[in-house]
Amino acid sequence: MKELLTEVYKTTKKISGVDPSKPGNLKAVLVDDTAFETYVTSLAESIENKKDRANFVQLAENTRINLLENSMFQINPYETLTLPILRVFYPKLVAKELVTVSPMDKPESVKAFIKAQFTTSAKAPATGTTYDAPVTTTDISQGIAFGTPVAASFAVPSTAYDILDTAGLTSTEAHLERDFEITGVSTDGTTYTNVSIVPAVEGHFSASVSIGGVADVVSGKVDYLNGTVDISSTTGVVKFAKYQVTTALEENRINPSVTLNVEKIRLYARDRQISANWTINMEQDMRALFDVSMQAELVNILGQQVALDIDREIINALITANTRLNDATHTGAFTRNPPAGYTWGTKYWHENIIPILNQLSGQVYTDTNIEAANTIAANPLDVAILEDLQTFNYTGTSSVDGDLGYRSATVAGGKWKILTSAVVTQGTMLMVYKPVEELKAVYFYSPYVPAVLHPYPLGYSPSLTILSRYATALVRSAGIAALTIT
Repeated sequence: MKELLTEVYKTTKKISGVDPSKPGNLKAVLVDDTAFETYVTSLAESIENKKDRANFVQLAENTRINLLENSMFQINPYETLTLPILRVFYPKLVAKELVTVSPMDKPESVKAFIKAQFTTSAKAPATGTTYDAPVTTTDISQGIAFGTPVAASFAVPSTAYDILDTAGLTSTEAHLERDFEITGVSTDGTTYTNVSIVPAVEGHFSASVSIGGVADVVSGKVDYLNGTVDISSTTGVVKFAKYQVTTALEENRINPSVTLNVEKIRLYARDRQISANWTINMEQDMRALFDVSMQAELVNILGQQVALDIDREIINALITANTRLNDATHTGAFTRNPPAGYTWGTKYWHENIIPILNQLSGQVYTDTNIEAANTIAANPLDVAILEDLQTFNYTGTSSVDGDLGYRSATVAGGKWKILTSAVVTQGTMLMVYKPVEELKAVYFYSPYVPAVLHPYPLGYSPSLTILSRYATALVRSAGIAALTIT
């Protein structure tokens, strides 16, 4: 960090003539557009993510406006301007990686997000209801052959016979497999002559039949998409027919009407602050013995504490939302210790925890109809379960680089990003869908002014306060799931 700041100071001084390292020059940096732009741009170049760079520039401008309004110009620019902004990105915070970070340009802001609603199919009951995600009323995931016939035989000539309605299903819930077959024809609906009439690929069928020596032709079409069959007989001898068909879960649901709603939520910046006191003697001793500024050290310590408090707030809010707003399908359970049938833990963990995570991740997709959960936040003691899996791979840096215990990894071939942090309570793996697009956000974290120093004298003892202003909002609870580990 020191090397980065040294280069930034040199670049700013070279281009604008203003040296940001001098405490008295902070005002010049803030009021000089060229100096400020150079200063911020040089710092932003150290941030790899393009969106993070844009957020950094916005936060820098917010901080600049705040400092100009409060006329706080005699404080070291590193402590007042640089460090608070950089803290949003260095050290890396769990909340930043777990939810959607969308800075506010004003203390009051409006954020937009989309929700998709699917109107029920024409074959469904005419209730006019809508719902946010796919639903099924019958478990037909393995496919069910409804015998011969599915229900009652239907008379011919007949048109648009609704097979799914007879079976108590709708085209939004199930589809017909292409194994439809007319298995019998009759003149009275009691005595049937066995036949085998299988439609062509597109659903059309036509076949000659003979009942009691009388010939007839049965023809029609199967509509696999909507679950109906049209059938007729040429001479009218055949008056009844029976069939068999398999229905299966509608993986690619039929959505006659998809409505995308852009919803809005208004956010208001609120405060989180923390204060510290020290003595003049301590300041003098630290500078004389270690060449360390007490104010700079306290800024760093208090800033980290504010950041951790925000992390705890967001993570606890996500866990609470899952408990109170989601049904039981969004919570799974896993026992850490393998049963007697397993001779070693790694095999047990691999065979049992991954399926549960897959199930929870899939439930997020089912209930949001956007995407499956792709991020997991967990305590280091719980992440240890995943570390022994062959597909576990660290991708981030370790805590020795100043990440406040945060560490990033992937598991299951990169299916989930794993965030390791002691901020997460042991015994809970929090699963969240972290979108790329802001419109698909599950939870907004919107910093306004990331952290601003408010030093003030208090008698003989110096004191300072760090103030962070931000807003948060949960907009899609279905994007959250949790695994309880015992």
